[in-house]
Amino acid sequence: MIAILVLLAALTAHDTLRLAPGIHHGPLVITRPTVVIGEPGAVLEGTGRGTVLVIRAAGTVVRGLTIRGSGRDPDHYDAGVHIAADSVILEDVVIRDVLFGVYLEHSRGTVLRRLDIAGPPALEESERGDGIELYASRDLEIADSRIATMRDGIFFNYSDSVRVTGNRVTGVRFGLHYMYSHENRFERNSFTGNVAGAVIMFSRGLTVTDNEFAWNSAVRSYGLVLQNATAPVVHNNVFIGNAVGVFFDNVIGGAFTDNVIAANWLGLRLYANSEDTRVTGNAIVGNTFDVAGGGGESNQYRFCADGRGNFWYAAAADGYDLDGNGVLDTPYAASSPLGELAVSREALRLFLASPAARSLQWAERTFPVFDVGGAVDSCALARAPRSAVLTRTAPASAGLGGQRLAGGAVLGVGLLGLALARWRRS
Repeated sequence: MIAILVLLAALTAHDTLRLAPGIHHGPLVITRPTVVIGEPGAVLEGTGRGTVLVIRAAGTVVRGLTIRGSGRDPDHYDAGVHIAADSVILEDVVIRDVLFGVYLEHSRGTVLRRLDIAGPPALEESERGDGIELYASRDLEIADSRIATMRDGIFFNYSDSVRVTGNRVTGVRFGLHYMYSHENRFERNSFTGNVAGAVIMFSRGLTVTDNEFAWNSAVRSYGLVLQNATAPVVHNNVFIGNAVGVFFDNVIGGAFTDNVIAANWLGLRLYANSEDTRVTGNAIVGNTFDVAGGGGESNQYRFCADGRGNFWYAAAADGYDLDGNGVLDTPYAASSPLGELAVSREALRLFLASPAARSLQWAERTFPVFDVGGAVDSCALARAPRSAVLTRTAPASAGLGGQRLAGGAVLGVGLLGLALARWRRS
């Protein structure tokens, strides 16, 4: 610790501090712009109290360190790194044995790149902090990082205009958690084995593209939760092997298009309090139940827009496109009495997936008796749309609960592949 302080004292602004291999004792506070580069094997180790590295100087760069050993006080946000300055670059950093990984406070223009953050796996969820937490920050980039065994992967709190790309988050509560954060983008990320892949709450103008939400498959797990979200754009993502693929609650002016929803227990959960939300161009394949809810007034969910609906494998398998326009000749009622019953009566779920229940569901579709008031796609697609996002889908992990849904996922992807093959031949 003394050696580091002596070296820092000798530096002028924007000088470079190189840390040799070995353990360097913290905590360390940077108060003027500095470039800190750790050579391979360099470790900055805290005392187990407070934060290990605090950056209070704009324009600081930290690269190539292992940082470990923060305190455990959540009221003071004890962390591996606390950034309270603008235009900081933190990259190629490994963070271990900490409460919070990186905590950003009132920071603009900061870049977090190629971080590897993991908390102690033996801790209970309530004892963990977030991998990355943003408070009142904006114009940030978080890219190509790995986060595991924390509370939430990345938590947004009043933070706008942030781009999150190429990250992998696993083994946490919520992979991505938005609260009162607007005009953010997240793309090409992977969220697997969590309670929920991403939860968007009280936020507007978010763009969600080319992401993977897979194997979030505990009893009450979700791929993506949209709750009190205004104008979200969710495009070209894959939701596979989750308990519930996507949850819609009070979504206003949303666009959910060209996604793959395959091999989930329930593909889409649609509450009736949404308005003017478009659900089109999606491939919905091999789920135990495709959709629950979605009925009611016509302006809540639009399953057909500009003559284009969704591809439902169950509809395409039994339906007809006699005029060859790519749209089935009759509307498709995607909800079913059994699906609605499965959502409201958890004790019956084991029996509702049985062959007998499936036979009853087929009979109900063939000779409708009950009107469940659910989702109706008036221009369901006869052929599956192309989707490149499936090529990036991670395999199921038995340790994360994916094993329970692996068979269904194989079926879902297989059915989608068959549908795509038919599309190409035609």
